Parts: sequence; C-alpha cells; structure tokens
Amino acid sequence: MGSKVLDHLISEGYQVFATQNNKTIPRANEISIIPGGIKGLSTTRLREINPVAIFHCARPTFPYFKKWGRMLAAEKARRLNKRLVKQLEKSGLATTLVFASGSLSYGNSEVAHSERSPLNPLSYAKQYIRGESPFLKDHSDSKFKVIVLRFPWLLGKGSWFSWFYLKNMQEQKKIPLFGRGENHMSMIAVLDAARLMVLYSKQQLNSGVYNIYSPFLPTQKEFAKMVSAQFNCEITDYRNLYPHGLEKTVVEAFYSNIVLDSDYQEVLQKYPFKPIEKVLEDM
Repeated sequence: MGSKVLDHLISEGYQVFATQNNKTIPRANEISIIPGGIKGLSTTRLREINPVAIFHCARPTFPYFKKWGRMLAAEKARRLNKRLVKQLEKSGLATTLVFASGSLSYGNSEVAHSERSPLNPLSYAKQYIRGESPFLKDHSDSKFKVIVLRFPWLLGKGSWFSWFYLKNMQEQKKIPLFGRGENHMSMIAVLDAARLMVLYSKQQLNSGVYNIYSPFLPTQKEFAKMVSAQFNCEITDYRNLYPHGLEKTVVEAFYSNIVLDSDYQEVLQKYPFKPIEKVLEDM
C-alpha cells in the first residue's frame, strides 16, 4: 500500500520524504529518499524535515520461515517502532503518525467490531500484533499523535489477490473457495485505503485506533462469483488447487468472518468508496 500512498501524496502536491531499506522506491526522482529504513528517522532528521504527517505502511518480513519468520518480523517491527516513538518524543514535534493495521486483530464475530471491541487476533495478526504494540500505548500526553487505522481486506494488484486469485487464474483458469464461503469478506480498494490514510491525517482526532469499515460486505462465495464473472474462470475447492495443503495461517484468514464498524463516522460516511466490481474491472 505504501506505493499508493506515495502516488496520492505526489498527486496532491506534497513534498514527500520516503524511507528506503532494500527495495528501490518508485518515482524516486520526484521525492527525497531517506536511506536506512525507519532507522533513518533520527531525532535530528525529523527536526530537519518537520513533517506534518508520517505514514507507516511497512513491516519487516522473513517470508521463507513462515510462522517463525512472522514472529521474528513482529519482534523486529516492535523494536523499530518503539525506536521511532522514542525519536518522535525527543524531537518535540507536533506531527501525526498514521499506521496501517488490519482487522484480523479483532478475530471472528457475528457482530460488527467497533474500536471498543477487545482484540482476539487470528491468522497473521497473532504474530504481527506484537509489532504494533508501541503504537497502541497511551500517547495522550505526547505532542505528536498516533492514529492506528484498522483496515478490512484490501483489494488490488499485489498481496493476497495476486497470490491466491490472479496466479491461479493465469495458470489454471480457476480460483479457490474456502469451505462453503458463507463468511463475510469486508473489503475496499487499496487505493481508497491510501487516500483514507491521508484524509485521517488531516482530521482533528485524538491518538487512538480507528476502524475503516466497508460499505461492501460480500460473502466469500459472492466475491468468488464476482471474480469468476469478471475473469471467466471456474470456482473450485481450494484443496483442488493446493493438493499439498496451505499453511494453517492462510486458511484461517480466508475462513475468517470479520465485519467492522466505527464510532467515528464523519469521514467514512462521506467517502466515495470504489465498488468492488469496478476495482476488478480495472485490474
């Protein structure tokens, strides 16, 4: 999602500074690069830039180690994010940090989760929630604000849709269905998520967690039918596509039933979310 946030900020005419770790950042000639990743955001550098907002969309990854890799990544993220908070405190800047999180942190429920719902992480969130912990602490006494946005499924090229849908379409003209597909998959376009991060940075909000609910609540089976109709592919049980099985964490995510609500409605009620069908058409 970071590239979408970057594109949106550039299109809005902002002067953008982006931290770079290993991967090359697109449109680097249009922005200022900060080498060293999050570690590059020292107190001195923060004061030099004096940012009106900081957008945090990344987490470390160790993809070849699966569960243990996510645990290592979560601990590394916790240390890096704790350091970032400390640098912000030392800088004395009155800026806003907006962090992209996910709804898997809430766990399954038949009723919609508000920001007051207890956390019961499942799937990937069981490990990744540890990395977020420095941002979930009380920052009410800080000059800077920390806004944690919990997003539903983000639909776009890349990530889960590419791995489990586009790849199977291209190779086998089929897409997976997990179980009976009666669970809800609340989702929004990844571009909408990027724009909402910027919108929330401009609101007069206290530090805290804010849910991004979706007006689109298809069941997993309804979503599969949309994809099937758009790309002319067959729907089949996921075990037919993955005869050697999938990691439990992946299956748990696709079986999850998580719907979001929010106590903060002002931005979301007015926001023109892009319909799922249109997102699929534009891929």
